Amino acid sequence: MLASGLTIGVIGVGTISSACVRGLCGGPTQLKFVVSPRNSAKASALASDFGERISIAASNQGVLDAADVVFVAVLSSQAEAVLGELRFRESHRVISLMAGVDLASIERWTSPAKRRAIAIPLPIVAERRGVTLVVPPDPVAKALFDDLGAAVCVDDEDQFRRMQCLTCVVGDLYERQRTAFEWLAGHDVPREAAAAYVGAIFHSMTDDSKNADPATFGRLVDEQTPGGLNEMVINEQRDDANYQALAYSLDSLYSRISGNPDDPNLKPKNRRRRAEENDASAADP
Repeated sequence: MLASGLTIGVIGVGTISSACVRGLCGGPTQLKFVVSPRNSAKASALASDFGERISIAASNQGVLDAADVVFVAVLSSQAEAVLGELRFRESHRVISLMAGVDLASIERWTSPAKRRAIAIPLPIVAERRGVTLVVPPDPVAKALFDDLGAAVCVDDEDQFRRMQCLTCVVGDLYERQRTAFEWLAGHDVPREAAAAYVGAIFHSMTDDSKNADPATFGRLVDEQTPGGLNEMVINEQRDDANYQALAYSLDSLYSRISGNPDDPNLKPKNRRRRAEENDASAADP
């Protein structure tokens, strides 16, 4: 449970940090915010919308001087330069919203602050309906992001990077929706009706799994009627190696998120080709 009156500082007022502030201002706890002045349009919009709960500091150091908890949301490429100029307190709790910056770097740049975490919220937290990954399981970070929907905490950065890969398949979901929409529209379904139905039915289909446990996904797949139309699509997609391709793409994503350069050998089509060549070689007497 968060204490009312807690002051959260925001260094880097961009889309994600603004969404966090908006969601928390709509939550049950009376928090105060002090934000950096650099993105004046976003900072001013927050101050206009939430009044005295938002203060715009004269500088990044002014943010730190007034804050108990600090959201750091600058560009990763600028983080060392920006944070290295600032004087953190041991009592600060630092929550990084930056992609691709590890805990060791955050510790180095924000010392002597003793408590730090990384969080990956999505813009939907502005509506307090987002799920946010947090590492390590810091109690204040968890409480903040629980207020914004739900926080899922993991113990180490490797687990965190693995789970972060799932935030990168959003575009794949939208492309599947677009494919379904274009198929309907291409077969004389009015485009407005096609769009409305595709958006709504995809949303409805995931409702059964929103509170999943480890058995949920297998159970939902197994519930499809044997010989029925849903099972037909599953089998056709499986025979075409589409689910295996997704797993290959997740491997490729994990490699990139871990700081490695893009590796063509990890691409699904190349891994599939090598598997086929190995199968052919094994079958050759």
